[in-house]
Amino acid sequence: MDDGKLLILTGPPGAGKTTVGALIASESPLSACIHSDWFWTTIVNGHIPPWERAADAQNRAVIRAATAAGVRMANAGFAVVVDGIVGPWHFEPLGEELAHCTVPVNYALLRPDSDACLVRARGRALESPQHRDALTDEGPLRHMWNQFDDLGPIEEFVIDNSDIDPGATAVLVQERIAAGELRFPAVHS
Repeated sequence: MDDGKLLILTGPPGAGKTTVGALIASESPLSACIHSDWFWTTIVNGHIPPWERAADAQNRAVIRAATAAGVRMANAGFAVVVDGIVGPWHFEPLGEELAHCTVPVNYALLRPDSDACLVRARGRALESPQHRDALTDEGPLRHMWNQFDDLGPIEEFVIDNSDIDPGATAVLVQERIAAGELRFPAVHS
């Protein structure tokens, strides 16, 4: 990524978003990673698990907040990676925030197979204190993976990283950005 760009890096839990995002951002001299998961931790009272249907308004607010932070940083000249669960069902609030962005926006969807995601998501809680509250329950993990399955026209933004390591995944994302293949979808539906 060159300075002054914004990448929305998404996928189900355990897809490798945070690791790959940090590798991509580290390639630019002026860069930032915005972890949307952090915004959920700021909810003191009234938190609804994001995979529950009743969480829609909360999830939209969190996506808007994380995206707005990314837009501000990108407009200031940073190469920004916003990592989080930002599916096409969030394109309306995402697009509203991106309307304020003055730099190129890319969208990449990491989607290893469901078993790989499950193993990775469960393993991250053991590997670092940063992930001590990570979601590890199989039911919600598989539900969230299923939301990213069969996305119609958005499939062109999918990168299957089931069998490639984070470094190779980061390189592949950067190559696809350079080729113009990951420009943010113009259709917000």
